[in-house]
Amino acid sequence: MMIALSPLKTKYIQMKKIIFLAFLLLGSVITKASVSINNDKDTLLTVFDEVNNRLLNDVQGLSNEQVNFKPSAERWSIGQCIEHITKTEGMLLGMVQEMLKKPANPEMRSKIKGEDKQVLTMIEDRSKKFKAPDELQPSKTNYDLDELIKNLEKQRAMTLAFINQTTLESLRNHIMQTPTKDYADAYRSLLFIAGHSLRHTAQIEEVKTAPGYPSK
Repeated sequence: MMIALSPLKTKYIQMKKIIFLAFLLLGSVITKASVSINNDKDTLLTVFDEVNNRLLNDVQGLSNEQVNFKPSAERWSIGQCIEHITKTEGMLLGMVQEMLKKPANPEMRSKIKGEDKQVLTMIEDRSKKFKAPDELQPSKTNYDLDELIKNLEKQRAMTLAFINQTTLESLRNHIMQTPTKDYADAYRSLLFIAGHSLRHTAQIEEVKTAPGYPSK
């Protein structure tokens, strides 16, 4: 007999899948030294601003045909990439918010490995690719760019509001153990959200250079 999972349990399983994929990425790509991350919220907000600008610049003025063009049956369109970015950001932000509902555990800080900058550089590198969990797969094949951007900006506003409303101390002193037995604090988890957006922005740029991409 199959037992139905509660919505909360299902969400927890989804989050674990995402975290597992994240730390597979973090453990498999060489660090690039060009990214500088300072230990403050202004840097975090600046990263999100730069990430957002890059994506918006890449998709500005695209036609319906360009947004929905698929380089192959297996590859995502630009519209599908944007939907995935938005879905995943909502899921990951929820994970971070759940972290902060638990008692702070700064005594675990010594267990965090590597540097913050590695989160962005490792995730953006697309030499290693993983299939997204089913729950975060694109839901359709035909998209309206204005609607996609509206949904993304609504989700991004919630992420930025959370950063602005949370102290740096709280972001640094709430630490979780990942399914790969590594450790990450809430600050680094938020950087992962930005890095994930960068990763799929790079994917959008690949689509725009693919053979057969519409000229307008």
